[in-house]
Amino acid sequence: MKGKISTMAVEGWSESITAYENSKNIDSAFKQTFLNKKNTTEYRYEELFKYFAYGHIKYQSPKGAYVNYPGEISGRGRKINGLEGFARFFPLAASWLSSNRSENVILNDTSYNLVNILKKGLLNGTDPICLEYWGDVSDYDQRIVEAADIALSLWISKDQIWVNLTSDERYRIVRWLELSINKKVGDNNWKLFPVTIIKVLESLGASNKKDLKYANELFETYKNKHYLGEGWYDDPPKGIDYYNAWSIHYALFWLDQIDPNFDHDFIKSTHSEFVKFYKFFFGKNGFPMMGRSVCYRLAAPSPIISATILSPNEISLGFAMRTLDLTWIHFIENNALQDGIMTQGYYDDDLRILDNYSGTGSCLWSLRSLIVAFYVDRSRPLFKADEQLLPVEVSNFEITNKTVGWTIIGDKSNHKISLRLNKNDSLKSYELLEYSFKNKFKELITKRPWRPDNTKALYENNIYSTDAELFIIK
Repeated sequence: MKGKISTMAVEGWSESITAYENSKNIDSAFKQTFLNKKNTTEYRYEELFKYFAYGHIKYQSPKGAYVNYPGEISGRGRKINGLEGFARFFPLAASWLSSNRSENVILNDTSYNLVNILKKGLLNGTDPICLEYWGDVSDYDQRIVEAADIALSLWISKDQIWVNLTSDERYRIVRWLELSINKKVGDNNWKLFPVTIIKVLESLGASNKKDLKYANELFETYKNKHYLGEGWYDDPPKGIDYYNAWSIHYALFWLDQIDPNFDHDFIKSTHSEFVKFYKFFFGKNGFPMMGRSVCYRLAAPSPIISATILSPNEISLGFAMRTLDLTWIHFIENNALQDGIMTQGYYDDDLRILDNYSGTGSCLWSLRSLIVAFYVDRSRPLFKADEQLLPVEVSNFEITNKTVGWTIIGDKSNHKISLRLNKNDSLKSYELLEYSFKNKFKELITKRPWRPDNTKALYENNIYSTDAELFIIK
């Protein structure tokens, strides 16, 4: 029995990371700054970036390749969690740098050079003889997901980082990224990760015809199999959820930016179709949460922001800025940022809704709305835009998307937004299963996560609303 338990144990399970010194006071000061609307929008969002930059720096490993945040680790182990910590912040820092903001930032009275910090982690993580090497890549490997973010970061910040690397450094990075290209991936949004890597390498002058042919074939196969219509995709194994926003349309937007000739008409038209319905989801109380990966919730506005480039006739800068700002204000008011990181829940940490594949760095996918925002702001004055009222602030509405069978309902009187999943039985209601003693005991014995399977509560209720009754810890 002893040997069996050891074999099952997740790497790094027994290790513990504590919050950095004075984190609660820093949280409080930041919250006060961000929620003070007397401060300019641009200043507030620069302070938001600095909040996450400070967390990245305080939790980074000695050689910078891993960022090990406090919290619960995933079933993939602490090293993968640490890689996620690096890879999921990197695009935000890249977007900051590309928007002509300084690479030298003052964080809590200390000056840091972002380019040097990122290069250190990048070069050590891709060095096979370094103790912090990110490792070789196998089929269905989480490293494939993180490699796509790292590749994207290099493209966004190519004028600040890539152009200043030596040929040997570039070769080392390209070699590691290429490890993810021809591996088996899930038949879902994962198919877009190798496509992203290949298109970035092409843009940086490091691709080959074979890989480019593979990327085109993979994308066509994905699109033909999973595109449903009206901008929506099926995403197995769960089906239809917010992965359409924070993974699929996010990836398609970047593919279009990297290569405007890569199926531009399809990406642009489907993006526009998607936001025509999706723009009704947001108000001052957030949006009606449902589905998996709840801790990615702050990435939900991403396609609204990217639509200011792809579909400016559908989404104005002022509309996008208000969507972004109301969302971040709502969650920051409710303490969703703690100790330099997003909490692992809806507001507070909540193991009822933290998937077994989610760990200490995973929730940084929430940064995706900010990544797009800083990128947009470099060419369009997003942070200076006059905010435009959102639909629920203007009138009541009830709109159905027949393709996915969803109805979105807005009540102007109380700003409540409800999402009705029309195929679900209105007479059945599913509460979240608790993270119970049984779950804790299994984790104690096996040294791996055994969080409850809440698929029914997250996908099979008839109504989800901004009241968030399902997600608030009582």
